[in-house]
Amino acid sequence: MSELTQNLKPYCVGRYLIDMPGDVLVTGGATVQGVRIESEAMTHEAYLQEVASRKAELRGTKSIDPYPFLYADDEIDGPDAHYFVYRGNLSDGPANRVFEAYKWDHGHRFKLGIEGSDYLHPDQTNKPYIQALDVKNDVPVKTALIFDLVKRLRWRSEDEIPREPGLCFFGAFLPGKATDKEDVGAQFVFPDNRDVSLGLGSNSSIREPNTLLQRGDQINAGLSSIKGGRTIRKGAVKLQGIDAEEWLIAGETDLGVPGSMFTLEANSMTSSAQSPLLTLDFYTGSPNAFMRDRIKAASMSESEAVAVWDIVSGTLRPRPNGF
Repeated sequence: MSELTQNLKPYCVGRYLIDMPGDVLVTGGATVQGVRIESEAMTHEAYLQEVASRKAELRGTKSIDPYPFLYADDEIDGPDAHYFVYRGNLSDGPANRVFEAYKWDHGHRFKLGIEGSDYLHPDQTNKPYIQALDVKNDVPVKTALIFDLVKRLRWRSEDEIPREPGLCFFGAFLPGKATDKEDVGAQFVFPDNRDVSLGLGSNSSIREPNTLLQRGDQINAGLSSIKGGRTIRKGAVKLQGIDAEEWLIAGETDLGVPGSMFTLEANSMTSSAQSPLLTLDFYTGSPNAFMRDRIKAASMSESEAVAVWDIVSGTLRPRPNGF
């Protein structure tokens, strides 16, 4: 395992850094202020074709009532950013709104989405439950939110470690100060050990009622349902500027082979914009975004998995000026 961990480099996830092998496979996305954001490598021609196809599809969809299906269809500062506002499914009521935006930058397509409602067009304020709503039309607010995110969002190579405040996720960087509604996730898969993955999550909008170790009874109960399930070790962990807890488990995986399931958690009960809930999950002998095939055995032994975990998890740290 020494070859695997001797040439590590920093990767940016959310507002944090973690060191991983330089050839690691990466995927992930983010949800910011309720807006789901995903990125995909794509040529400019393919991007334009995708937007054109989506435009034709939405324009060609007719609602089953007298009200429109498509409410907005326009560019955002040029042809490389476009947005739609439409009803959603044909069975959705006339107040339902789906916001969908696209942006192309440096060979990557970003797709953004959020749902909203408008009970004023058509006017449904004669209904008591709608009269009780504080906001009866959030289309203007969510349109402004989508526009703001689209304009700020830019492509980022995995080698780039930004020096300004902002969120990193796969293929992207969103500049801006930390907020309490940021959910970012990334999965790293070792190319020569496709059954080995590490998932890092950062969520500033979730605050748990207890810590990882305080959920011991629940975890131990779950262990009893795993063939060969047992605790390798557990306890508090001091990282670079982060107080965390870890629980390392061994047992049969979803692929039916003995493997490892390690978890680290920080800021469980104190999650906020400046210290979001952090979760780090390490699996061997398990399926992931890049490997779903059946295997006869995990590609790492238990001792090798622990050695890799100790090195990699110990590098998790806040990104300088990230917040």
